[in-house]
Amino acid sequence: MKLQTRFAISGLILAAAFVAVATTARAAEYTIKWGLVTRGDMQDKFGTKLNEVLQKATNGRVEVKTFPGGQLGSPAAILEGVQLGTIEGYAIPADFYVGADARFGEFSIPFLFRDTDHANKTLADPELNKYILNMAESKGLVGVAIRVAAESLYFGGRKPIRTLADFKGRKLRVNATPAERARMGALGATAVPMGLQEMITSLQNGVIDGTMSGISIYTNFNLQNVGKTLTETHDTLLVAYICLSKAWLDKLPPDLAKIVVDEARKLQPWAEKTSNDENVELRKKWLDRGGEIVKLPAADQAELEKRLKPIGVEVTKDSPALKAFYDKIQQTAAKY
Repeated sequence: MKLQTRFAISGLILAAAFVAVATTARAAEYTIKWGLVTRGDMQDKFGTKLNEVLQKATNGRVEVKTFPGGQLGSPAAILEGVQLGTIEGYAIPADFYVGADARFGEFSIPFLFRDTDHANKTLADPELNKYILNMAESKGLVGVAIRVAAESLYFGGRKPIRTLADFKGRKLRVNATPAERARMGALGATAVPMGLQEMITSLQNGVIDGTMSGISIYTNFNLQNVGKTLTETHDTLLVAYICLSKAWLDKLPPDLAKIVVDEARKLQPWAEKTSNDENVELRKKWLDRGGEIVKLPAADQAELEKRLKPIGVEVTKDSPALKAFYDKIQQTAAKY
């Protein structure tokens, strides 16, 4: 009888365990499809981290499933999905949102900030942070984080960019903002807008000569197989804008929607630290693979700055909305 009792108790324990597992598996009432075109960087990891905090904060009612590497489509397709509510979350540099609000293109203005630290202090300013996260809500985007993802580095593929003259006549991939076009024009290069996946193929077959991207793109997509040299000019930062779909949030119970947004926004300092740490790690990885990171000669760097610093005023002067936002960023940046 004791043996039978022991087996019965064991059976009950196992049954309870299976019920608990089954309950956990079906506990999530809502799923956030986390769309991105990169992989293995802070924007990707943000989805994983958000899943961790939301599982706890909502008692498992909300889960996040990440879809890196463009699995949910092109940047424009993902943006449209977020606006429609068919994709719930998106993480990508801010300039990819110009189709929703042209002001996002201002984050690609050269020398908008002194450096990464200055940019993150400015973006963390309570008033400016709140303004940026809420400014595209009418376009269906609820911002949850705005932080520097990486510093832009130029890549010349098989023909390294070592001097300012090396830019002349080159076809370099950009994200299609007016500031990026103006920058390439000032450098003597041709701006070629295209998506990430197309860019990798185009580099390999010579359709374009190079690109301007963050270190995670070069390292995580093994572009050392195309070229070994990255050129560091400290002119432009890639600022990640991370958002949730307003159309989707509006379908949630109001208290649950508030929890989701609040918990996501709490991750901004985490995003900042994660980006800083991974950029150090990925730079080392690039060098360990035989790559190099070079700077322009001093005279060339000075000339580059002379050419690029007026671009912010030039690309915003004809639009009151763009100028007002540019002035707001500049005024806030002056505090730090």
